[in-house]
Amino acid sequence: MKILSSMLCAILLLAAVAEAQPSPSKQLRVSPYASLSQTVGVTEIGIMYHRPGVKGREVWNKLVPYNQVWRAGANNATIFSFSDDVTINGTVLKAGKYSFFTIPTEKEWTIIFNSAADQWGAYNYDSSKNVLSFRVTPEQAPHEEWLSFSFSDLGMSSAKVTLRWEKLAVTFTVNTNTEEQVAKIENSLKSQAAGQASTLARYILDTKGDLAAGLQAIDRAIALNPSWGNLSLKAQLYAAQEKFADAVKTGEMALETAKKANANSAAFETMLNEWKGKIPSAKKKK
Repeated sequence: MKILSSMLCAILLLAAVAEAQPSPSKQLRVSPYASLSQTVGVTEIGIMYHRPGVKGREVWNKLVPYNQVWRAGANNATIFSFSDDVTINGTVLKAGKYSFFTIPTEKEWTIIFNSAADQWGAYNYDSSKNVLSFRVTPEQAPHEEWLSFSFSDLGMSSAKVTLRWEKLAVTFTVNTNTEEQVAKIENSLKSQAAGQASTLARYILDTKGDLAAGLQAIDRAIALNPSWGNLSLKAQLYAAQEKFADAVKTGEMALETAKKANANSAAFETMLNEWKGKIPSAKKKK
């Protein structure tokens, strides 16, 4: 019983210690944690990294050796995140999180995006997981004591990303598919709006509600999405008002759309034939 009690106390103590551990961004570091994000068009780009300081040291080819993979920061490997697919140096990079590495040399740097995000430094770097690499030329720049990343030349579909440290700056451009993404968003909104209007029209028909309001709702849906389902629903709303001529005319349009979509319209055709038989009786009522 004493052993069990001691084990329980140990487990509770470990749990308390684990709960008390600060998140990586809240831990005290000699090279402090930093993050920034930038929306380019509708794409969110994030960078998470740690900022080493120069502190009077010789950085290039000393603190940071040439021709070796470098984490582009300190502590954890620098991470880039993209909410949508982007294009960098002519290559598409899929939405997601990536470790960011570089291989500096005196005249040229290799930029690397690696699929193994959330790794410590470059100790477990695996080149087989590289998804994109390209070369850039570093430029002389004003002294930057603490390593930094920044965005510049912001446009609707592109932005420059710059790494600065000591007296060097390394820049590359990220391009986004803003036009295509906006079109997808617009189509999604139209589809949602059409779906809501169609659902309202169906509810009115099923509950024998205000049929005029139902026709207004389905007209909104058809304006956004002239599908066979929406057209057939409009025909049924006309039939519910005993406007069989209008129901047949709209129903035939619905059938044409159904054929193009290879939809199963057998049950609807049966209704359509019934409406055709009611047109003369409908005329007599006028």
